[in-house]
Amino acid sequence: MRIPGPVSAVQIVVNRVDALPRRRAGSRRVAAVGVVALGLGLAATGCSSSGSSGSATSEVRITGCTRDAGNHRAVATGQVHNGTSKRSNYVIQLQVKANDSKIESGFASVLRVDSGARKSFTIRAVGADVPSGTTLSCTASHVGRTVSP
Repeated sequence: MRIPGPVSAVQIVVNRVDALPRRRAGSRRVAAVGVVALGLGLAATGCSSSGSSGSATSEVRITGCTRDAGNHRAVATGQVHNGTSKRSNYVIQLQVKANDSKIESGFASVLRVDSGARKSFTIRAVGADVPSGTTLSCTASHVGRTVSP
């Protein structure tokens, strides 16, 4: 199936999220908001990306990966260092693992990072509840970078 643009891709994911069982309505809304925000971020930044294999991944560092005691979800903190000569926008996809199994994922948009500058971010992942005492591992599974207008 050919998707003509990021808005269509967002709509497809939102429609699939809406199909989740009703008992997960809160998670469904959070997932839909995250997907829409990601899609709007990509549309606003021109939809180009250096991808995971480019230097953009090396410009992102995860500095913390903990369980939020209030909502039992993973929270990752990190920092972007713009090593390019131009102001850039970043979209970061996070993968959270517990005991080598992927349990959650999340996204962050870090906008208008000047050349040579560093900017911090926080990602509140969406997925399964994380039991107390679980050791978590957070990695940036994909980083997209575009030139900021």
